[in-house]
Amino acid sequence: MKSQISKGLFVLTGFILFFCFLFTDCQVKKEPDKIWNLRAKIRQLALDLVGVPYQFGGDDITGFDCSGFVSYVYSAFGLDIPRTAKKQGKLKQTIKFKNAESGDILVFKLEKGWHSGIYIGENIFIHAPSRFSNVKKENLNYYWKSRLKKIIQLIHD
Repeated sequence: MKSQISKGLFVLTGFILFFCFLFTDCQVKKEPDKIWNLRAKIRQLALDLVGVPYQFGGDDITGFDCSGFVSYVYSAFGLDIPRTAKKQGKLKQTIKFKNAESGDILVFKLEKGWHSGIYIGENIFIHAPSRFSNVKKENLNYYWKSRLKKIIQLIHD
């Protein structure tokens, strides 16, 4: 008798659970993307800005200088960083190149001053290089690597 009651309760519980799942919004839960893909979003915005003209002191889509470009991209995602490349180079979150990831800030020391850009991976970075130019993708060749002073990583996964 007890086994028949137990069996009946088991079957009844199964039907109740089945109908609960059938008539409720049952979704598979998954872990959210880390920092909502912030690195990918920074990378994509930087790529989308390729071709915007260089403008000394520029920090919007009508024209950028190097540090204006970097600060614009970061501020689009609520990350306020210094406006000049020299001050960007003073940020404390430095890493070694072997640990660089897409979205990190590259700071260079050139003959005429400081320069910054955004690393997008695979030895490529995006920057606003100089007058008579546009924001562009560029290879981290010998010239740029020999002048690379800091890599700033503000996003930690």
